[in-house]
Amino acid sequence: MSSAATPELSLGDTSQSGLPEKKNVNEVESGIRQKIEVNPADILAYLELVQYYESNDAFAEAREVYKKLHEKFPAYSPLWTLQLKGELQRDEFEFVEKMLAQCLSGELANNDLPLWSTYLDYVRRRNNLITGGQEARAVVVKAFDLVMDKCAVFEPRSSQFWNDYLSFLEQWKPVNKWEEQQRLDMLRKLYKRMLSVPFDNIEKMWNRYTEWEQDVNSLTARKFIGELSSEYMKARSLYQEWSHMTKGLRRSYPVSLSTANKNNVPQAGEGMDPSQLQIWLSWIVWEKENKMSLSHDQLHARITYVYKQGVQCMLFAAEMWYDYAMYIQDVSERQQILYTAVLANSDSPSLTFKLAECYESDNKVDEVKRCFEGCTQVLQHKYQTMTNSRQDDMLIFKQRKKLTFVYCVYMNTMKRLSGLSAARAVFGKCRKLKRILTHDIYIENAYLEFQNQNDYKTACKVLELGLKYFQTDPVYVNKYLDFLILVNRDSQIKTLFETSVEHIQDLGGLKSIYKKMISYESKFGTLQNVYSLEKRFFERFPQENMIEILTDRYKIQDENMIKQLELNYLDDDDSAHDLADLTGSSLKRARDTQDKSYSNKRLKRGSAGVPEEIVNLLAILPKRQYFKVPLLDPQSLINYLNDQVELPSNK
Repeated sequence: MSSAATPELSLGDTSQSGLPEKKNVNEVESGIRQKIEVNPADILAYLELVQYYESNDAFAEAREVYKKLHEKFPAYSPLWTLQLKGELQRDEFEFVEKMLAQCLSGELANNDLPLWSTYLDYVRRRNNLITGGQEARAVVVKAFDLVMDKCAVFEPRSSQFWNDYLSFLEQWKPVNKWEEQQRLDMLRKLYKRMLSVPFDNIEKMWNRYTEWEQDVNSLTARKFIGELSSEYMKARSLYQEWSHMTKGLRRSYPVSLSTANKNNVPQAGEGMDPSQLQIWLSWIVWEKENKMSLSHDQLHARITYVYKQGVQCMLFAAEMWYDYAMYIQDVSERQQILYTAVLANSDSPSLTFKLAECYESDNKVDEVKRCFEGCTQVLQHKYQTMTNSRQDDMLIFKQRKKLTFVYCVYMNTMKRLSGLSAARAVFGKCRKLKRILTHDIYIENAYLEFQNQNDYKTACKVLELGLKYFQTDPVYVNKYLDFLILVNRDSQIKTLFETSVEHIQDLGGLKSIYKKMISYESKFGTLQNVYSLEKRFFERFPQENMIEILTDRYKIQDENMIKQLELNYLDDDDSAHDLADLTGSSLKRARDTQDKSYSNKRLKRGSAGVPEEIVNLLAILPKRQYFKVPLLDPQSLINYLNDQVELPSNK
């Protein structure tokens, strides 16, 4: 992709899902569209709509839904495969040919083996060996070779492809000796290519090859088998190593529309399995070790294949996409990958920020804005949906934090790229969302104003504005106090404190504000003011330990040295371990011994009434964290039930 041909995020859809509006829809269609409206990344809802249209012979409408899916998830090959299979069943060969050109070539060329196998089915159907003869066979062989080079040699689970290719050549009935020799040469060449790469059932294919060589010519069989033996042994060993390393990896795709379910289609917002992501990343690290001794270009093609497979299974895992993009050295290609990643993960801060960085490096201000605007729109839509459906308050608050975070980075980015006026324009938008965004946007803007103008007045005006909406939020008040302490505004500090203690109802937050003010007066005020504040504090919190307040008062650089050096039995902070590292191993060992002794005492106190034998047994049992994958390999039937059948719940 040239630097000028920059992809643009679509912001002009008539609905959040991007589906065209339809009039007079029935309840079934309306219900499905509502699910897509709520969650535009719900692939299963789109496929449900496709299935509904196809069941009513509305194939044009089904194609429109597929088109929207491909626009949002162009790198998710199973969607192309499902549509192609459906079109082939209806003998829509011209449309299939256009689709194949779209998904198998160009910047977003898919190299998924099931998709290429569908292409192979199309070629074989269009080239009848009975009527086409040698010319048709040559076309099919060329197609097999293309699929082999594109993905089969990289795919560890490619035994079905190799078996199909071998069977195709074996079923060839030569009409003369020249054709017979040509067939034998092609089979031998195929066996040599196949048995030099690691894949499943390689041992059975080796046995099949040795039997074939014996049948062809027992005199030359030993020679050919011996020449290939070392490569086969290496490939078999590598497959066993790969199989052990990727144990527990789930790679499942729907074989038809009717089998699409949560087990074989990635789900957005349902929690990504970190163990699956780790297996993919471990596989990539293993490939980068180049144990097959490939050339640079071959190794790059193989690693790229694994990355493309990884982003399909981990479609909504930002780290998988980011790792893939950073592996690619070409700037325009990396930008295209990140753009595709953001299409699928429109609410991902990390991917949005990285794509914006790519545009910023080329000084493309409009594209940077488009990145952030697209992300904030999606996040705001999701917030409204969560609010309307009355989801858990903590989830809604987390969404508000996420939206605010993106706006904070947006504001700082525009300052860096276009100056303070551009950052203020972003903050102006945020002020209109005062009931949605958290207090962080005011804190961030205040520091931005102060750092860029070295004038606390504008920053204080911003913080005072935020106080109108967050005067009962102790976290905001604490951050406001931190800023005033930084710029040394003594009168404003005391005014803010006196105002806040009357409004804040959260006792934990109120306690932290009192402690901050006591510490401030201890360092920069008078002892009389300290005593006065302590008196008010203990009147409000009579249950508090007095010596705790003393230790807090004498913190140095936010470290409680009294607890670390004298009253270490009160220390529940990890900072003590930093001191141990600096002062030598002897102090660290003493500290560790003390911690273990304390832990043992807690265990004994907590095990009252429990037999000692039970306590000892529980102490030596392995933790559940050690069992990352199942101990037994599932059978084929279990795999099918898990991947292709959605079992009913117990509700």
